[in-house]
Amino acid sequence: MAYEVSIIRCGTYDDDRLRAAVEASLKPLGGLSSVVKKGDRVLIKLNLLNAKRPEQAVTTHPAVAKAIVRMVQDTGGVPVLGDSPGGSSTGTSYKNLLKTTGIQAVADETGCEIASFDEAAEVTPERARTYKKLKIARAVTDADVVIGLPKLKTHSLTYYTGAVKLLYGYIPGVTKTEYHLHTGRDVSLFAEMLLDIYEARPPDLYVMDAVVGMEGNGPSGGTPRDIGLIMASRSATAMDFVATAVVGMDPLAVPTVKRAFERGTGPGSLDDIMVHGESVAAVLVKDFKKARTMSMSRVPPALMGVMTRLGGSRPQIDKSKCVKCGVCAKDCPPKAIAFVKGSVPKIDYGKCIRCYCCQELCPQNAVSVRTPLLRRLIK
Repeated sequence: MAYEVSIIRCGTYDDDRLRAAVEASLKPLGGLSSVVKKGDRVLIKLNLLNAKRPEQAVTTHPAVAKAIVRMVQDTGGVPVLGDSPGGSSTGTSYKNLLKTTGIQAVADETGCEIASFDEAAEVTPERARTYKKLKIARAVTDADVVIGLPKLKTHSLTYYTGAVKLLYGYIPGVTKTEYHLHTGRDVSLFAEMLLDIYEARPPDLYVMDAVVGMEGNGPSGGTPRDIGLIMASRSATAMDFVATAVVGMDPLAVPTVKRAFERGTGPGSLDDIMVHGESVAAVLVKDFKKARTMSMSRVPPALMGVMTRLGGSRPQIDKSKCVKCGVCAKDCPPKAIAFVKGSVPKIDYGKCIRCYCCQELCPQNAVSVRTPLLRRLIK
């Protein structure tokens, strides 16, 4: 069987118990030593979306990062932590992000290097369907081994963010804006692009932080949710299939999972996957809250454009939470948000491509996804 995923119960970020869970998840896959050799430069690709504290469940928990760093060091590899956060980033803001998320403390304690994702290299994925050439961080192309540490969360655009979506962080800084504009409002095209990035440099291993995930309107504005799991796989697409099934989603309703199956690079059923450890049924989260936008996954593609115009979800700024910082306007790919200093930003929905970057990156969680009355009536 081509696809394998491990599921291990772990309800705590305690260092010793967490490491034991990670080791247990990797054992059926051959252990870390089957991937990392002495002297290997190992990029540990995190989810560092923005500067949020670990308990907010927006980013990879530092305890998971530390466990992998220590294990790589014990195997003789040279670990390097890194990611390209969403939106524009400066040296100062990146340092603040690393401190706030707890990753700087991991680096200080372990002596691990932190990579910059600012410098890009051009790659040409053989099976690309959107961009024939991609710009990804040299920190990725220079690594001997890449280990992805995704967080299990919902996502207002792609409904779920996990192993495949994690790799959008391969794209340096504001270059992501170009990619968002290329795919526009077409979530299926965006999923194809993510799979192109995945195929450009698939990580050699994934360990998913699902101890505490995020439900609701993620990836930053949802609610932390105890899930109590560590998952591992060599396949991003198989991991995402299992993870979405665990939280009660229809995996094939998730664009990246569906497109991966159609491209022949992902499973189409749990029967295609050898699941080690716990079964999906044994750890099923029955009342997990999905992103509001996921109701659009049932709309036939031919009607999607009409439905989006008439009843599509859209971002909305909560004036009571907004601190008038202008981050949403600065990082809006189509420049659909007008901002005047001292005023609440205004969204031009005619220009808005529903990428929800404003929701992802708002430091105050002042941007929510609004479901119009028409959508509520026809659900």
